Amino acid sequence: MLIMNKIILTGLRDLKTTEEFLPQKEYGIFLIAERISEEKMDTFSDEAPDEKKYRLKISHVQDILDLKEKKNIKFEKGKSPSQKQRYLIENELGETEYEFFMAWLLNKAIIP
Repeated sequence: MLIMNKIILTGLRDLKTTEEFLPQKEYGIFLIAERISEEKMDTFSDEAPDEKKYRLKISHVQDILDLKEKKNIKFEKGKSPSQKQRYLIENELGETEYEFFMAWLLNKAIIP
């Protein structure tokens, strides 16, 4: 039996752009998200294994693409200084290196 897990997205925010979004067009949106929780959903059948529900928090939108014209849509990537800082550091280092850098930085911080 095929297990169908459920994904719930949280943390999505408004984006600003000067581009016009037209009807009858499709747009691809590439999201960066991390898992914040996992729950088992009860099923009523003894034969079917329990399904899982994952909650993912969207940290930011990486890209928006006009799929017909294969053109990137320009938009503002975060409003708060911390969102802008995360985007710039992650772009420079990459997602994996960003996590290592932030762990190192937090270990260096003096917490009262």
